[in-house]
Amino acid sequence: MAVQRGPSARLPRLSPAARTGAGLVRSFAERETKALYKRNLLGWLWSLLKPLTTVAVYSLVFGVIYRAAAPVTANGQAEVFALYLFSGLVVWNIFYAIVNGAMRWMEGVSELRKKIYFPTETAIIGGAVATLLQSSLEALVLVVIMAALANVSWTVLFLPVAMLLVAMFALGLGFAASIVNVRYRDIQHLTAIVLSVAFFMVPIVYTPDIVPARAYGLPVARIVELNPLNSVIAVARDAVYFLEMPDPADLAVAAAWAFGAFAIGLAFFRRRSMAISEEP
Repeated sequence: MAVQRGPSARLPRLSPAARTGAGLVRSFAERETKALYKRNLLGWLWSLLKPLTTVAVYSLVFGVIYRAAAPVTANGQAEVFALYLFSGLVVWNIFYAIVNGAMRWMEGVSELRKKIYFPTETAIIGGAVATLLQSSLEALVLVVIMAALANVSWTVLFLPVAMLLVAMFALGLGFAASIVNVRYRDIQHLTAIVLSVAFFMVPIVYTPDIVPARAYGLPVARIVELNPLNSVIAVARDAVYFLEMPDPADLAVAAAWAFGAFAIGLAFFRRRSMAISEEP
């Protein structure tokens, strides 16, 4: 596979003060942000158009054709299936973008890491920061719509918490995937398939109450309940849709998965990143 050229393929020029981990993360984040929609006429508007188009399609299929009913909101006046869908999709998009992006960000510095030393994880963390900034626009749109429908409360402060937790969880998986993908390029294709299946194992386009206890001999409801993303999406929905204080159990589970995956993934990445410096 050809090495990515352009902005993300070389280390940005940094002042001595910026040549720290935080400085590198910031520089890689800035470069990823600038390169994301370079030479696109609509620029950052694509950050809104793509998720809004996805919401529109799923809302048509599940909300209109299958007539899926949205759960009752806090004020009882914002029961729009598109908003219920969007409140979960904001979190999922962060997870999907970081896990997939980690492999691309690693490839983007593959030639550079063979020539000079720098903490390679800063490129991946920088990409994740850029993703969070982009996703903040989606979250802002969701909050503005909810405010327009008078369905907003102080609980919205937990939405950024959910976004940060899912980013940490995704980074942990992304660190591991990016290392393995250097040697076995099939991983990027396998990851795309796994994520496509995983999307429907989380209650995003459906409500948890319609999941059967068992199907085809499998404890389907239990599988969905134990999905690591289930808790963090519940936190986001409680914050912005139901306007409830998130369940402490959901917060604890989401935090445990986030910090645990991040710590393990980063440790694995640091242990293996030097060993693969000579990989073709």
